[in-house]
Amino acid sequence: MNNLKALKKTVYYISFPFSLIGFLFPVYAHSVGVSVMELGLIYSAFSLFTILMRPAVGLLIDRKGRKLGLVLGLFFYTLVNIFLLIGNDFKYLLAVRIFQGIASSFLWISVDTIISDISHEGNRSKNFGLIDESTNRGDILGAFIGFTIIFNNLFNNSFKVVFFIYLITSLISLFYGILKVEESISLKKSYVEEIIDNNKDFNIFLILMGLLAFISSLTGHIYLVYVKENITSELYLITYLFIPGAILSMFLPNKFGKLSDRYDRRKVLSLGILMLGILYLFIPTAKNYYQFMLITILITIASMLCGPAESSLVIDVVGENQRGKSYGKYKLALGIGGILGPILGAYIYEKLGSSWVFLIKGLMLIIMSILTFKLIHVRTGLKDIKNVRET
Repeated sequence: MNNLKALKKTVYYISFPFSLIGFLFPVYAHSVGVSVMELGLIYSAFSLFTILMRPAVGLLIDRKGRKLGLVLGLFFYTLVNIFLLIGNDFKYLLAVRIFQGIASSFLWISVDTIISDISHEGNRSKNFGLIDESTNRGDILGAFIGFTIIFNNLFNNSFKVVFFIYLITSLISLFYGILKVEESISLKKSYVEEIIDNNKDFNIFLILMGLLAFISSLTGHIYLVYVKENITSELYLITYLFIPGAILSMFLPNKFGKLSDRYDRRKVLSLGILMLGILYLFIPTAKNYYQFMLITILITIASMLCGPAESSLVIDVVGENQRGKSYGKYKLALGIGGILGPILGAYIYEKLGSSWVFLIKGLMLIIMSILTFKLIHVRTGLKDIKNVRET
């Protein structure tokens, strides 16, 4: 089994609980007696541990290997499912979110770095797209299983049954990670060592991607609130809004990755951000359910266009070495931006009105697309290395 195929299997099985836990965790926590204040602490713990872990993870996998980081991430995700299965009070759910933060940092930085290790300039975005597709497929199947069991009350304690299923899939993923995924750090040992700490282009890239994460997170937590207040309050209709995008996410990232590999990734990312900006400007004008569904689908497509290009640009900008450290810094920038955005988004939503937050986000994304195109400078990594060797 080659490394990419093994990695696809690994992320597929570990992704089963993502959507259901993300969607129902607050409901589940509240149902077992967790207060609103305690729930806030639980969510803050996740953000705190994610930010604290990311730089250290990048350094670790550059020194000790990518597989170690991958296995640790899978192990902590397995602990998440164990604690959800055996406990149902504040201390257990706090541990769940702490382990999620640690697991997320180890797993996704390691996955991104492995993909980069086993890829070259001509297929890097395609491979990122393939991993995105596997993640989305596992996520969707896991959500379907979980929601079917819980909403139909098929068992006396449906949540525990679902968490047991997720524990099994996480153990399968851990099996693939330990026995099937191979260490990839040795593939890039021949490259000339580069220093990224003072890389001006990379620092600009981190600032821009942090700003993009900040802008993107302005509406994530209030999107469903806006739908219920302005489009429909029917839960099944809200669910239908996202089904087409979920289906598309199972096969489009790979195709968009190929597009990104063929053309300038910077231009592809800028185009995707521009499309998102324009679409968000149209949200306040869409009062009809089907108009809003169309915009939601197009937003999902534009986001998928951005994903593989953005992930690949990390190496395009910084060069071929210290990949783990580079992705650690990149994920840290995204995390900081993602924490600050919801605060401003909620303030605009409450003080200025629901429409304004989408208008402001749309305008900021359009500006960001211009800055991305103008300020990001990429290297042709293999050509740079060849020039160094020849001199």
